[in-house]
Amino acid sequence: MPSRSRNVGDYALGALLGRGATSEVFEGSHLERGDAVAIKLLRDEVGDPAEFLAEAARTQAIRHPNVVRVIAFGADDGCYVVMERIDGESLAARLAREGRLDEDEVRRLGAAIADGMQAAHDRGIVHRDLKPANVMLGGAQPKIVDFGIAKHLGAQSAVQTGRRIGTPAYMAPEQLTGGLIAPCVDVWALGVILFEAATGRLPFEGYDDGRCPQLFEVAPRVASLARVSAALDALVARCLQREPGLRPASMADVARALRGEDDAERITQDAGAIFAAPDPAIVAARAPRRRWWPIAAAVVAVAALGGLAAATMGGGRAVAVAPDAAVAAPSVDAAPPPPPLDAAPTPPPSPDAGARRDRPPPKQKPPPRKRKPPPEKAPPRETLD
Repeated sequence: MPSRSRNVGDYALGALLGRGATSEVFEGSHLERGDAVAIKLLRDEVGDPAEFLAEAARTQAIRHPNVVRVIAFGADDGCYVVMERIDGESLAARLAREGRLDEDEVRRLGAAIADGMQAAHDRGIVHRDLKPANVMLGGAQPKIVDFGIAKHLGAQSAVQTGRRIGTPAYMAPEQLTGGLIAPCVDVWALGVILFEAATGRLPFEGYDDGRCPQLFEVAPRVASLARVSAALDALVARCLQREPGLRPASMADVARALRGEDDAERITQDAGAIFAAPDPAIVAARAPRRRWWPIAAAVVAVAALGGLAAATMGGGRAVAVAPDAAVAAPSVDAAPPPPPLDAAPTPPPSPDAGARRDRPPPKQKPPPRKRKPPPEKAPPRETLD
């Protein structure tokens, strides 16, 4: 560990503030101006200098009040990054002390984090390790820190190589399984943060035995564990969708929803449609149906031809075929027998016949009686004159 009197660049090192897996963070000050800063030094025995300096360059490119500001970096006498100093505690420390936050505070902090992450995404940078320990609460605005494992959009997750990059409790399913890196992994992580801040617990637990429950479990709803609005409950549920395409499209959308700038009712309905059980009527309507109407149409045509033939054989008398009998026929090869010749003609069905199906059938007029021909007149009798 470097001594307190060591200098890096134009800055002097002070007391040790913290130590990570590959780096250490010290208090620092400018040699001439005396500005208070935080200095991050790479541990040579475990760190990668090229990646360390790439992180500094990525973070410096993000200019936003909710992202820690990188002032300088270099490799003079060791790799270092000079950042603005944040006097305060992390969100993780506050949650450990208070347990949970009220909804207004959850919304305010969540919207600020979403704003900062949207600025990073606009630069093509995905954090990949967004969690309460990397959100500092000193000052008027929360600050996102530690872009040490950040990647550019489209990079492949390192999980496939056997190295788990990130904190499992806050990692999206696709990040755990080696999928492509995209803003949706940070949206998932923010959903976990919102859940934890509102309820005082994680949505997924059980990592001690090596399992990753978010791969096969559904997160409980926030409203089942804390008193929150339906809109916040629905928003967190959307962020924690296992399928990336079902999450909010951007951090900007999440920020607007947290500030109430989007329609809360629409957000609730969207999440409800995702989580609700399918309506049996809808499932039945979407089930494949048998195409019976071509068979019914063929039966009607065959029956009509049979009726026409019967009418011709009956001396021109019209014969009607009942439409219900034709539809109920089982196949085109078994047409119903024609009605008797004395049957009265049935008028064709009207367009609204289906609406009047339950009405009793109209009374049919009896067929007209056959008139007997008049008797022939007897021939006149012959008279004898």
